[in-house]
Amino acid sequence: MNSENAKRFFENHFGEKSTEFVTLAQSGSARVNFLAQNQSGKYIITYNENIAENESFLYFSEVFSDLNLNTPKIFSVSIDKKTYIQEFLGEKTFSEIIAEEGLSDNVKTLVKQTLKKLFELQQKTNGKIVFQKTFEYENYDELPIMHDLYYFKNFVADVLELEYHKSSLLKEFKEIVSLIENLEPKGIMIRDFQARNIMVNEENKVSFIDYQSAMKGPLMYDVISFLFQAKANFPENFKNEMLEFYIHQFEEKEIQDQLKNSVKPIQMMRFLQVLGAYGFRGLIQRKQHFIASIDKGIQNITEFIQTWENIKNYPELKKVIEQLNTNKTKYKIAEILKH
Repeated sequence: MNSENAKRFFENHFGEKSTEFVTLAQSGSARVNFLAQNQSGKYIITYNENIAENESFLYFSEVFSDLNLNTPKIFSVSIDKKTYIQEFLGEKTFSEIIAEEGLSDNVKTLVKQTLKKLFELQQKTNGKIVFQKTFEYENYDELPIMHDLYYFKNFVADVLELEYHKSSLLKEFKEIVSLIENLEPKGIMIRDFQARNIMVNEENKVSFIDYQSAMKGPLMYDVISFLFQAKANFPENFKNEMLEFYIHQFEEKEIQDQLKNSVKPIQMMRFLQVLGAYGFRGLIQRKQHFIASIDKGIQNITEFIQTWENIKNYPELKKVIEQLNTNKTKYKIAEILKH
């Protein structure tokens, strides 16, 4: 969509001319966002040709707004459902603040606020979401879990020509699916819950965006996605402290234990999925942001297998992961990126 059409849609809705209208830089998705300003303030206009994705985002936005959560209000949707006007929630992403400040006191405060707001969102939406209205998957069950594991296999293990015994690895994948499917407690799982999808406004309040891929899944998934994201590079002791902080928002001992037991399996799952994304977006599509993250992604999963005792149950996967940190693999990555 050209910006003229988006601008016209915005101005028709408000019945006045915009004083500013700019196209924002795109990230990993096909959505195009515009920043618009008029007499009443700033707004984000989004254009996306994927109507099913838009409908999911708009559905969640409506539920979240009704529950008064920290997500964007939607002001108008075009007849073809490809364009919508949403609330402007701040100039900076949390990711940009982390890049500028590192682990400052301000960042620590924002991390805590994020985990409080995530807990609130999980609690308030409990029993209030029709998961049949989700975009790709209703539940984080066999299909999406297996997809994430194959993402790693196809775009990391296979692209880098790592050695493994096929049927052994795939049998382990089936066991991992069963492990992850049975983790409790469950509720809304935003899935791509990380600092670049969190806005921070002038009052230092956080808001969540980009939740169109949400589904039902283990509550710990978003916590791990956020605290262990490669780009933020939070220190180990801080991540553990914040995990404890999140878990102790739940009063029931049984739920606290369930959450603690789900930490390691979800860490493994998230690290593999993210590395798969780095492989696809970086090694295949050559997107710079993802290329720059590959080393950290490899470091995360390599360090993880040294700390998780139960990795011994998945020897073939362990063998694949151990090959990631070899000189042979580093050379292979360099060779791929050269061409």
